[in-house]
Amino acid sequence: MKLTFCGGVGEVTGSRHWLRAEGLSLLLDCGLFQGHRGESLDKNRRFLFKPGELDAVLLSHAHIDHSGALPLLAKQGYGKKILCTPATAELCQLMLLDSAHLQEHDAAFFNKIHAKRGLSIAPLYGEAEAKACLGLFEGRAFGETIALSDRVRARFQPAGHVLGSAMTHVEVDTARGRRRIVFTGDLGRRRGLMMDPPHVPSNVDYLLIESTYGDRVHDPVSLVEGQLKDVIDRAVAQQGKILIPSFALERTQEIVFVIEKLRRHGHIPPVPVYIDSPMAVSITDLFNKYKDGFSFAPEFKAYAAKEGDPFGFESLRYVRTSEESKRLNDLPGPMIILSASGMCEGGRILHHLRNNIDKDSTTILIVGYQAEGTLGRRLADGAKKVKIFGLEHEVWARVEVMHTFSAHADKVDLTWFIQSLQPRPRRIFLVHGDPRDRQALAAHLKALGVERLELPEYGDEFELD
Repeated sequence: MKLTFCGGVGEVTGSRHWLRAEGLSLLLDCGLFQGHRGESLDKNRRFLFKPGELDAVLLSHAHIDHSGALPLLAKQGYGKKILCTPATAELCQLMLLDSAHLQEHDAAFFNKIHAKRGLSIAPLYGEAEAKACLGLFEGRAFGETIALSDRVRARFQPAGHVLGSAMTHVEVDTARGRRRIVFTGDLGRRRGLMMDPPHVPSNVDYLLIESTYGDRVHDPVSLVEGQLKDVIDRAVAQQGKILIPSFALERTQEIVFVIEKLRRHGHIPPVPVYIDSPMAVSITDLFNKYKDGFSFAPEFKAYAAKEGDPFGFESLRYVRTSEESKRLNDLPGPMIILSASGMCEGGRILHHLRNNIDKDSTTILIVGYQAEGTLGRRLADGAKKVKIFGLEHEVWARVEVMHTFSAHADKVDLTWFIQSLQPRPRRIFLVHGDPRDRQALAAHLKALGVERLELPEYGDEFELD
């Protein structure tokens, strides 16, 4: 068996891991790289394997840094199954088409405003490529055995991260015995807002585990309502706008859920809330569809059963058209606008930032991980000037960062997960983390006696015994 790391190592985006076992060629995730435009474009278009020679893709979940390059894979010759959970398959129907639309729209807008300078960019793929890719998806239930050959099997188990998210288990019968490879994808928290915690597997020989927050400990979710209330109260007092760059999958629904609870109990005034993302509207419909059957936390299910729709209230507006989105810039505050993308790398949030970032009454609330090189990371790090669509803007807005909403396991959660594995894996590969966080987690684990840790880099290949 051989394992090659083709992305999502030494960085958080572009998750791609290539496994060859008993004659099969398998890809674990196929995500988009995000960050510095030139470097990301090159890595997104270039695969370290031949797409047409893959036998299957096993997809952990629908976030674009894990699924977003699938249309490129199909465009370059891949035509076999993309296996994932049914919820992930439905989510990707929305998210990959939206990704294509955003790329086409943002490229057109960039080219328009830079026409006089002769600058232009092209989208990685369009709607036609996304639609062609979507025909390859096949949903499989948690725990179902998927026979990839007579010697290789796979199955998905709950990862506790977002709707549909799964850990990918691959079981291989080799000449030396049976071997089990587990890729966590993005691992959820032991205590989250809506999700049940991840299931700890047993008898794992090789573990690929994310390390996004390997050097941080999240605030407990019990604090989230008070923290968000403080931000809203300040904006209301200043009659300002709160701009929240938010992932359409999970983060938007979590924030709406918390605001709904604050309003229901009279802790905040009925400030208008706009979900400026057609995709978030459709994803919220899927949350309602799955909220009784998926592995949501019992507390969330109980609240939804007692109080009704957890994602809807009187002053909430779902914005569908670009015309409605543009009108928000002319409306006075206070108001809350949630819009994609979560790392400020595309979509309608860029237009809201462009129109409001120079106002000291504006609050930019960062509620998710911001990869190095992204606009969201520059804002979170305190940049006073940033470029949006290639044009420089001064940052007068107040930038707040809340890690409480994170759906990723933190240092404590990751340590718990690894120490719960019995017996200890032959090798543990730390992936999906910026260098500082990954190195810090490795040092912490070694101090606790965890050995056989690997920190692979882009293109590294390993033989598995």
